[in-house]
Amino acid sequence: MKVIPERYMCEICWCTYNHKKLALECEARGRVEYPVGCIYGNHTPTAMYSNMTFAVADNSFNGHMNIGCSWACRDTGAGDSRSEEDVCSSGHIRLTKGDGKVDEKHPTFIRMVAWLQDRKIPVTVWDGKKAVPYDEYMELEI
Repeated sequence: MKVIPERYMCEICWCTYNHKKLALECEARGRVEYPVGCIYGNHTPTAMYSNMTFAVADNSFNGHMNIGCSWACRDTGAGDSRSEEDVCSSGHIRLTKGDGKVDEKHPTFIRMVAWLQDRKIPVTVWDGKKAVPYDEYMELEI
């Protein structure tokens, strides 16, 4: 933590606070980096993107925020987005428990895994809390 006269600053996002405790709490939020190739999605039938599987394509940070884009495999008629130029992006990536509801038998999941493996990109799967190596994830699902 950096101390500015009478102010305390989070060294991650540079916000300043009157109280040291608040700056330390801000720093404690840390950063969550998702590895390139981390598959996520929600294949629950009522989910908005139930016919899609995503994988992290790129990420960087601005303060605490993970800014990035993802590749997408879609069974929606819109086709897949899986190249350097053709990515799906909301501007930031913040994976939650709901993004860890992938079905390993879903056609878009199978396509995404094959595509990543063909490019020798290490495959991980978001389990709702963390990125798990693909092989370990598949063992958990059996």
